[in-house]
Amino acid sequence: MPFLRLKTCVLAAVISAGSALTVATPAHAQFGAQAGFADSFRPEFLDRDMPLFVEILQLEDWQRPIVEVLLQDYMISFDSGVDEVKNQMRALQGRIGTARPDTVMELILEPLTAWDTERAALGALFLNNVKAQLTSDQISRWPRFERTLRREKELPKGELMGESVDLYTLVRTMRFPYEIEEGLDPILVEYELALDSALSVRAAKIASLQDEIKNAMAGMDFEAGLRATDQIMSTRVLVRRVQDENIEKISASLPNELGEQFRRAALLDGYPRAFRPTPIPRLIESIRSLPDLSESQISQLDDIETDFELRLDNLEMRVVDAYRLNEPGESRKKVQRMIDRRNGKDLDRVTSLADRLIAEKNDLVDETRRRILAILSPEQTGSIPGNSSISDRVPGIEGVELDENGIAREKTRTLAPGKKNRSRPTFKSPGEASKEGRDSDGSRSLDPTGSGKGGKSGDRD
Repeated sequence: MPFLRLKTCVLAAVISAGSALTVATPAHAQFGAQAGFADSFRPEFLDRDMPLFVEILQLEDWQRPIVEVLLQDYMISFDSGVDEVKNQMRALQGRIGTARPDTVMELILEPLTAWDTERAALGALFLNNVKAQLTSDQISRWPRFERTLRREKELPKGELMGESVDLYTLVRTMRFPYEIEEGLDPILVEYELALDSALSVRAAKIASLQDEIKNAMAGMDFEAGLRATDQIMSTRVLVRRVQDENIEKISASLPNELGEQFRRAALLDGYPRAFRPTPIPRLIESIRSLPDLSESQISQLDDIETDFELRLDNLEMRVVDAYRLNEPGESRKKVQRMIDRRNGKDLDRVTSLADRLIAEKNDLVDETRRRILAILSPEQTGSIPGNSSISDRVPGIEGVELDENGIAREKTRTLAPGKKNRSRPTFKSPGEASKEGRDSDGSRSLDPTGSGKGGKSGDRD
């Protein structure tokens, strides 16, 4: 890409505020994300945060309209600041065409750096103004409010699988019996404190490295940028470790069935790629509905189903372990390969361990489908509900959209069909969650031909 075009694309991407530097090189995209360009154009507080203020701080009726006015003032000031910095950056378009290559990124980053300082000041002023309206009892609730606010704002910024799960909200929305929830309170308090500490460390590390990352971008110093992002990655691993440890603690504290239900729901939410649904449970369900199955066929189907579930559970956990072990280093490897390729090195395609295991899961699905169909007569195969020639379809099932690994694509995060499941937790205040529960997305039902009905999109890849 010619340098002038690259400079224009970089500036346009930053002004767009949604995908910092994604139209530039992958390395710039990596560093731009860590430099927080997208966050620069997102307000810290929104109207939807008002229930959090009201509930955690227990605002009186006369206080609520005051806080609402303060919030509106903050949002107006924020929007005005964003407009101003964008105007400043648009004004740079005429200058970057004649600027020296080593000064272009400095020109682009200068108004952003100034705005970041102003943005932080706006947020601090808003919180101080809110705090000034509180009684002494409400002030005593401020630390808990800060922890809840940090969890609401910081958890969605996770990049690793397992980093952004909200176990606190998950427990509340699963609606365990009161006595069980009460018994979990001490563990949840420990989790809340440990998670808050890890999120604080992550946020502080990202903030402390902003100048270093931006300098690396300005100087095209990829190694310096990678060193900085490696430090941030170590804090992300810390957050995920807190999540993983507390999934096990909470699961172990629940009765067996509920503990396994919670554990699977938490892992599904944190590691969705490992638990993508397959068409096998729905296929088995349809075959069981055939009226002329013999006792021998039923017994064989039971054995196949048991074998499939055991092997599938093992594979899914191996995928989770692969992500835990290898994912933190993937970003550095991708950027390094990009640099090597730019320097003219010939590189072989590399398949991650997780990808290989997902491919193995696909093979298991295909093998199990063939085993199931092998126990049926041609007449039975043709009479499977919704299908007349399923045995001719290899390797997939017609109508199912397969992903790059050959696994049936399911756009809603759900447990495998036929098992109890919970939809993905939404980030609400604990009180909201306990009062409202969670909206169910409703998984798409797969018939034996694989045609999906219903379901909402939203799976993160």
